[in-house]
Amino acid sequence: MPYDKGYFFLIFFSFSSHADSLYEYYSKNQRISHTKLSSNLNKNINSFYNLDLIASSTPSIKFYTNILNQENIPIDLAVIPLMESGNNPQAKSPKDALGLWQFIPPTAREWGLINNIDNDERRNVIKSTKTAIKYLKYLHNELNDWNLALAAYNWGIGNVKKSLKKGLVRNKKINIDLLPKETRRYLLAFHHLNRLIKTNYKRQILDKFPNKNYLEIIKQKDLRNYLVVNNLANISPDVLLHINGFDVNSDIEANKSILVPTKVFKEFFSLSDTQFTYKNINTKNSVNCNKKFYKARQHDTLIKVAKKFNLKLDSIREMNPRIRFVRPGMSLQVCR
Repeated sequence: MPYDKGYFFLIFFSFSSHADSLYEYYSKNQRISHTKLSSNLNKNINSFYNLDLIASSTPSIKFYTNILNQENIPIDLAVIPLMESGNNPQAKSPKDALGLWQFIPPTAREWGLINNIDNDERRNVIKSTKTAIKYLKYLHNELNDWNLALAAYNWGIGNVKKSLKKGLVRNKKINIDLLPKETRRYLLAFHHLNRLIKTNYKRQILDKFPNKNYLEIIKQKDLRNYLVVNNLANISPDVLLHINGFDVNSDIEANKSILVPTKVFKEFFSLSDTQFTYKNINTKNSVNCNKKFYKARQHDTLIKVAKKFNLKLDSIREMNPRIRFVRPGMSLQVCR
């Protein structure tokens, strides 16, 4: 579930429509349809996601899209890390799933990601992303349907195959009632996020982003020179940590690849704040900020706390990026 950075607006000198808008390109190249699901999206989707989540994840979405194109599979899959981890490479679940793509240890090891105390490549943005996309490609090759591949990513391919034998697909429709609640919500959320882009790409919040690279892959040993040449020497180490999932200034290896922000990133996003925040803060959500923190009580959930303080769910997750499950006594930020 999301931990987005959703409070920020970019004030840009030109808001005219871009012929090369990233999200116009994205919307025109979406390929995975929800029509195979036995469900009405309008009736089954809660608004857990909004355009701020998508906009603030733009550098990552473009990066994911590039690799998806290289593998010749649908770019629609670029929203998966938004659902899995809120685009947070440090996100960890109680079941020990870790990273942007929330690999559990056995799957990570099976697909070649090192995960031990000294080196856990599930946090490595480049390696985990390439691995996740190869894994998704494998699931599709096994199941011959992207909706089923998504269900398998969430529930496990063995479970999906067993469910197919019990009539999961009939008359070319996937009976999502035969899937666990979490997997049903997963599929619906995936299509909801993609539909948000499809129906809103002409709006200012998305239209202003050109279809250019916001992140670039370089060799770790070349980092210092790259930052100086591109006038990025003042970038916060926390931003580089967030972009890569690990400290790029330690354990330098000659052939190790890392991600760095481009000049396009600098134009749109802050070099001092993590999670790709916009440069100018929108204060409209900062009213009635008499109480900045809330001490959780028994039976509290993020949804209940969000309602209590009249917040969107993704906003409270953005303010508490490391919290997925609320426990009594836990301190939650509820206002900036």
